[in-house]
Amino acid sequence: MKKVTVAAIAKEAGVSPGTVSNALNNRKGSISKEKRDHIIEVAEKLGYFKTGKRTGILTLVIYSKKERVVGDTPFFSELIRGLENEATKQDYRLNIIYIDSDQIGEIQQLDDVSKSDGLILLGTEMQLEDVERFENFRIPYIIIDNAYTNQKCDFLSINNRDGMYEITNYLVKKGYKRIGLINSINQINNFKERKMGYLQAMMDNGLNVVPELEAFVQPTIDDSYRDFKDYLVELIKGEDEMPDAFAAVNDYIALGAIRAMQELNVNVPITGFDDISFASYSTPSLTTVRVNKRYLGEVAVKRLIEKFSENENTLKIMVSTEIIERDSTK
Repeated sequence: MKKVTVAAIAKEAGVSPGTVSNALNNRKGSISKEKRDHIIEVAEKLGYFKTGKRTGILTLVIYSKKERVVGDTPFFSELIRGLENEATKQDYRLNIIYIDSDQIGEIQQLDDVSKSDGLILLGTEMQLEDVERFENFRIPYIIIDNAYTNQKCDFLSINNRDGMYEITNYLVKKGYKRIGLINSINQINNFKERKMGYLQAMMDNGLNVVPELEAFVQPTIDDSYRDFKDYLVELIKGEDEMPDAFAAVNDYIALGAIRAMQELNVNVPITGFDDISFASYSTPSLTTVRVNKRYLGEVAVKRLIEKFSENENTLKIMVSTEIIERDSTK
């Protein structure tokens, strides 16, 4: 297919190439909304947005709301490795951009087909209002590590709810009935889904959920250690019955909790979620939910490239998980 140029769009729309460039790059204030809509309509008719490979670049947008969940961690390193490997295999180069949720201008500039063929948005910290910022983008994109039910865009996510359901059910089958939840103060969508899985498993097994056995901690190892230690001290001081087991919403929180329990001589089985590399080296080694991070990245690239030729339909893809049993629950 012959490449559609800015000059061709300008001729068809009866405007200058500069005006077309302003419209395609969504430069606010440069032209009226009506004129931009007309130019975009012409560009779509000519097939500008469906020409597939133009720049040879895919852009990973690491989107942050400062929830302290996304960072330079083994989980995201593995995910990025999967993205890079598949991009290279498909003869694309992966460009990485870091953007905070308050950088409105920078977010709008991402809708620029002259700089990238498509976007992979790391949506770990995205709330619904963040997802909605991208709903009118012309450039193909997929949101990974998050999913919202009613949004008409492509999502690729871990099956958080089922993964947490399965590991809670695993604890029940080991004979534990009074199971506490170690949750994050920073409530990203993944953690909300994991809590739903925990609650469903407890309900399906006819077990009571005790509100006092849900601890809220910061989502880093050091901070979760301090917060969970404070929680345990209060639990012991109040002479409340200790749970039979704890399920944590991620591995960092679980590893911090293990350290706190060891210092207070508390011995309660515990599980994590994600299977980061540290999980197998902790003492005790951590029983957790394994997520294939590289596979997540590979699928994201493949789906985005599919959208270059077929951009009408949207998919919500859930990647399954598996339980990895180690010493923390033995």
